[in-house]
This record gives sequence, structure tokens and C-alpha cells, in this order.
Amino acid sequence: MTNIQLPDVSVTLALVASLEASLPDFGRIVDQFGHPAPALRKLGLVHWENGRFDTAARTFEAALSLVPEDPDLWRDLASVYSASDRDEQALTAIRMALEIDPHSAQSWQTLASVADRLDDAETAETAYRRTIALNPIAAAAHLGLGLLLFRKKHYDGALAAVRASVELDPVNGLSHYALGHLSFIASDFASCVRAFDEAARLTLELDPPTRQKRARALTFQAMIEGRVQEALQNYSVIAGEDREDLDIIARDAFSVLSASGHLAAAAEIGRMRLAEKPDDPVRRYLLDAVLGRSMTAAPTDYIENYFDQFAPQFDGKLLETLQYNAPCQMAKLVAGHRAGFQNMLDLGCGTGLAAQELKPFGSTLTGVDLSSGMLAEAAKRGGYTELVKAEAVAYLEATPNRFDLIFAADSLIYFGDLGPLLRAAAGAMVQGGLFAFSVEVAAGDGFTLQPSGRFAHSLDHLKAAALDFVILEVAESNIRLEAGRPVPGLYVIMERR
Repeated sequence: MTNIQLPDVSVTLALVASLEASLPDFGRIVDQFGHPAPALRKLGLVHWENGRFDTAARTFEAALSLVPEDPDLWRDLASVYSASDRDEQALTAIRMALEIDPHSAQSWQTLASVADRLDDAETAETAYRRTIALNPIAAAAHLGLGLLLFRKKHYDGALAAVRASVELDPVNGLSHYALGHLSFIASDFASCVRAFDEAARLTLELDPPTRQKRARALTFQAMIEGRVQEALQNYSVIAGEDREDLDIIARDAFSVLSASGHLAAAAEIGRMRLAEKPDDPVRRYLLDAVLGRSMTAAPTDYIENYFDQFAPQFDGKLLETLQYNAPCQMAKLVAGHRAGFQNMLDLGCGTGLAAQELKPFGSTLTGVDLSSGMLAEAAKRGGYTELVKAEAVAYLEATPNRFDLIFAADSLIYFGDLGPLLRAAAGAMVQGGLFAFSVEVAAGDGFTLQPSGRFAHSLDHLKAAALDFVILEVAESNIRLEAGRPVPGLYVIMERR
């Protein structure tokens, strides 16, 4: 922690004498309080309000040399340090204030602000929560917490905190602006539009991306209300100069509305899009998923076409937007069971996100994927001794007794009935080999095709399909975000009998 050197008391007393001689008001304040420290604090506040931060800091330091146990002065000093970009010293000063008085909501708020500036999210979040516990009507703390959780992509908590800040301080344009963005993520499109409009009315001119989001929200809300055709016809007028390509709007509306449970509207959009391109396997399969049609696996032409299109943007969307971290989490679980492998398979390798995680386990790694676009990205990333374009079950059946680790992150979600795949995997493995994979959790028994086009599986289905394996470990986790909400899943480690 950065040390703060306070001036010697004799130096401060000489300063006080000089101020009393030159500033009559200062002398009267000293007489009023019977002590120079309050007068120095008032003088420091005047310097601070007038932007003389360094002078204000020296004045507060002088006051603290006389009353070093005054938490309010330490908090003032922290605030003026922060205002002059001396954040490490600000952190030291505010911690001094809290050591003296740990029950000051103002001091916790200052700590939160300083820690936030220093990108210390853990300290900032704790301090915001302590502020709110001590002073539940601290609107700034609710907003600060909401913005921090927003950055961490903890959207439900962020939305609750920002809503509280709006209720407590309804004339803060920034609160409404944040509420608009969070409401969009939560698929509450009517609230999104109201919040953006209020932000614009109060203080903020909306930037072009926000205006685009507002136009989308108006359009999506009209679709939810059953006016799909009208919404698409009116979109260009609503968006004006900020309009996007109408096909992109329809595509994203289908994705967002299906993910947020507005299946009737999504289905209508899906039918319109399929009518435009009746031979498109991606549009056909995703409409089938929204309509809840029974399937045992995603069609290969869907997987190949979809991921070929998606490959260049895949990593950014999966890692940043959807908070996907399965390869890292699965590798940690594998390490708890075995340290190394002779021959590893990354099944459904995609862009090769798992290669770096698997590198410590051995040097021989084969990547298999059905999408040539994804394999091209994996080749750029490197880490594979071989990359193969093939359908998963067919490849496994053609490769007997080869692998001592099969690693399938986010691959089994495109298979409904896992029996054929697990039998093929068993045949491709040596006895005692490990199979590590992730699945999304089904609400009921068996498996379910979800509106996203991904399958979810119950643990009972996994056990019934894994006759050739011993299940070593099952870890519950959130696999990704879907419409801003966590998707529950399982990480599973099995051993070949």
C-alpha cells in the first residue's frame, strides 16, 4: 500500500499562523471551533471545488497532521487524490478512513469508486454492497454496482441494481441509459424503449448504436405483439439513417425471440425466411427447432453450413458475448484424474479453442470437425498434429482402439440420442481411456431439442447411453449465456471400461 507522508505538526502550525494573518475568515473559523483542523478542512474543500486539487490535497494533509484519527478528512483526501488521478494514494487514504470508522457508507462508496477506477472489480463490488447495506437509498451505489455487474456480464444482478438506482434517482440520465441496454438484453423491449427515451429527454443524446438498438427494440416488441409483417415494413422509417439491412434484422429477430421464449413470433419470422430460401438447411432446421419437431440429431447439412458461415465470428461471440469457457473448465477436471495422454482427440474441435488447454497433457492431438470453415480457423490457431473433416460418429467408427482421451466441448449438444455416439466413442478408445464432454441439462427425462437448435440431456439419459463407460465425475456449471441468462449444463468425465 502506498504510504502517505503527512507534514510535521510544526510545519502545519506555521501554515495556520500564516493563514490566520492573511485570511480573516480563516481565523474566525479557527476561533469558532477552537481548533485549526476544521478551518483547514473548509479551506481544502474550497480549493477542491475550484479545481485546485494539489492545493486541496496539501491542505487536507495538513489538517490530518493535527487530527490523524478523523475519518472524514481521510475520505476527503482520498476523494481529491482520486480527482487528480492519484488512485493508489486514494486507495490508501480511504482504507485509513475505514480502519477508523468501518460503518461509514460514504467511505465505502468512495472505496468502491476508487477500486472501480483501478479495475479491482472484486473490491469495488464488495464496497458497493457494503455501501448499500449501510445506506439502502444510496442511488449512486446501486448504479455503480449495476454498471460493474454489467461489465462482468452478470446481467440479472445488474438489471436489479440499475432498476433500484432509477427508482431512487429518477432524473439520472445515465441510470435510464444503462437500464435501456440491460432491458434489451433481458428481452424486455418495451422497457428498453422507455428507458432510452427517458435518458434522451433528461440528459443524454443517444449515440448511433444505441439508436439502432432502440429501433430494434420497437421492431421486436411489435413482432411479439403479433405484428411481424407490419414491424418489418415499418422498420426503415423507425430507424431512419441508423437503419440496418432488413435481412439482418429479420435474422436477429428470429434468434432473439426464439431464445427469449417468444416462439410464436419467432416461428412466423422463421417461416418467412424459409420461404425466401426454401433450400437453406440452416433456416429449415432452426425453424424445426422452434416448432418443437422431434429429432434425434442435428442434420449434418445444417451443422456444416451454419458453422461455415459462423466461423470468422465464432470466437468473439462465444467467448465475449456468451461467456463460454468449457474447454478451460473441462481441462481442469481432466487434470484431476490424469496427467498425460498418448493420443488425444478433440471431437468437434471448432476453431481450436481447446488446443491450448490440452497442450499440457501430451503432444499428439487430432481435431475433427464437420465444418471446413471451423477447421481453417483451427489451423490458424495451431496445436494440432492432424485436422480431419468428418462427421463425428462416422469418424469414431472408422478409427478403432486409438485414443486414450476424447475431448468434446460443446459437441454433444448437436446429438439427441447419445447412444450411437457413445458406442462409437467407446470403440475408438483404448481401455481405461477418458472421455470428457459437456452437455446442456434437460428439464425432464431423456433429451430435448431446444429452440436454439441445441439438444439438452438428462443425467439419466447419459447413464443409460454410457454402458461402455464408468462415470468418474459430473460437475454442474453454467455452460454459456442465452438471451443474457445462464444456461445450466454438466461437465462429465468418463472412463472406458
